[in-house]
Amino acid sequence: MQINKAFSECIGQESVKKSLSLYIDAYKTTNRLPFLNLTTQKGGGKTFFARKFREALVNKNGTRPPMLEINGKTIRNARAFFDQVYPLWVEHNAFLFIDEGHNLPKDLQEIFLTALNVDKNPRRSVELEGMRYDFDFEKISLCMATTDQQKLSEPLRDRLRDISFEEYSPEQLYQIFEDNLECKVDVDPAAKKDIISVFRGNPRDAVVKAEDAKVFSAARSAKRITKKVWADICDTMAIHPYGLSNSEMTVVKALAQRGSMSLNGLSSVTGFQRAAIQRDYESMLVRKNLMKIDGKRTITKEGKRLAIKMNFI
Repeated sequence: MQINKAFSECIGQESVKKSLSLYIDAYKTTNRLPFLNLTTQKGGGKTFFARKFREALVNKNGTRPPMLEINGKTIRNARAFFDQVYPLWVEHNAFLFIDEGHNLPKDLQEIFLTALNVDKNPRRSVELEGMRYDFDFEKISLCMATTDQQKLSEPLRDRLRDISFEEYSPEQLYQIFEDNLECKVDVDPAAKKDIISVFRGNPRDAVVKAEDAKVFSAARSAKRITKKVWADICDTMAIHPYGLSNSEMTVVKALAQRGSMSLNGLSSVTGFQRAAIQRDYESMLVRKNLMKIDGKRTITKEGKRLAIKMNFI
């Protein structure tokens, strides 16, 4: 399968590129796309891929659909969607990209069950509060992206074609990091391992760290990122081992000093809300093998080594 040149700047995700390239080719003769759902972790590159995908779409008339981007969380209810989004979508025959689609309100998800029903007929309609709304999916198209699929209703998920992203390798993340330095600063190969060690595992983080490196290098007139310069960057920009945030380091410190704790106990010690610990901090600590969850939250051997290195214990 030949990969569309639109993805030439995209690192990794070969299976995603192949699938999307196939849909690009089919669109040229059918004017139709499946209802796509890009699934990946936060910062996994779904918006970047969606934009590149849309750039390559050319229909039978040789025209390219404009892109309409919204975030599912900004849509309060179905009425708001049909008042604010639907008119622009239909009027401009647009490619609608709904980021964080799992945040769509339940009443809109219910209506989408009819609008997005898999059918060879591209035309269908729905009613809301006595008004009829028409859809022609040879003129308009839709793509969602989600990081928490379980929040989508099961019937709606069945109507979407999942495009699942693979995990990025350290080498791929480093390539993204280097590409985003934009040749403004050179990297000493000896610093590569140290740089890779603080990646959080997603492209967005690699891009952010490249931006930090560019800012630091410009401010300090550094032409080359050596091991020492990278250590200075990490110290100045609060880049901790494993790429942990200050809050995640607080959790590691609490577990190292107090031992296993319940979620309530960890919340009391750190001052973080239970929901914040579960939603924002735990996944990275478990992923980096610094913490395990077995009823209680417990620091691992790797976590203890980090705590000793940071003088927490």
